[in-house]
Amino acid sequence: MKKARKVRTLQYGEEKKHFETLNLCYAPWGDEEEWKRRYKAFPGFDITKNVLVVTENDEWSGGVTVWYREAVLSNGRKIRVSLPGDAYVLPASEDKGVFSTSMRAVNEVTLREGAVLSFAFPAIYGHSALALSKYGFMNVLYPVSKVYILKPERFLDDFLTRTRRVILEQRFDDLTVKLMVSVDRKKSKWATRLLRIAKGKLEELKTDQNDQTKYDLTIKSNIELLINAASLFYRRKRSLYTVLLVALLRRRLGLRFSLKFLRTFLGF
Repeated sequence: MKKARKVRTLQYGEEKKHFETLNLCYAPWGDEEEWKRRYKAFPGFDITKNVLVVTENDEWSGGVTVWYREAVLSNGRKIRVSLPGDAYVLPASEDKGVFSTSMRAVNEVTLREGAVLSFAFPAIYGHSALALSKYGFMNVLYPVSKVYILKPERFLDDFLTRTRRVILEQRFDDLTVKLMVSVDRKKSKWATRLLRIAKGKLEELKTDQNDQTKYDLTIKSNIELLINAASLFYRRKRSLYTVLLVALLRRRLGLRFSLKFLRTFLGF
């Protein structure tokens, strides 16, 4: 029997379910305070209008959210713009066109609400970044857009949280890593994180300023190189090796490794 697919808005009383669904699909998305800030405290936001839910036979299968802002053009004219985001598809509904249903629905809603432009800021290595062109979106900022990281240490913590999704080969278990990242152009301030690989995932160790432990791999990098390398790694670009080699030659990247790491890496 063919499933009946519908699009509706979130209803009062479903807030917790929506929050839990985001964390299930994004693994993780964020905490309850973050959800309240974006879905309760955001000016003019109404969950019964801004949050779309895709259902199949009345069961949740996916959804998307849209925020609205006022933009000022160079001539001083003000226009309404929309920012769709937090699109998700439940695991049981993947590869069934649910994301397409969500994006077409959100485009229709934003048109009815009088939005002139719609901006999307997906992760450049995610599936949505590749798919958005199907729904009318075009590249206007990337790759010339730039970002200023105001709180680099907090950014680094968030970056490491996301890397925990990466599953490493079992042979790398028990290796220790010391990551040192410069957070300003003068390299006068460094953020240090101590890591260990366990069961294929990175786990953080407590930082001790007087730590004298010898780590299997020590990495010294600036934060710009770290972001670029991670982006290439997630997109499985072979240019990653060239970027790292050039960074080593220009002394923008420093590596120190133990014999144990070298043997593990080479498979001896």
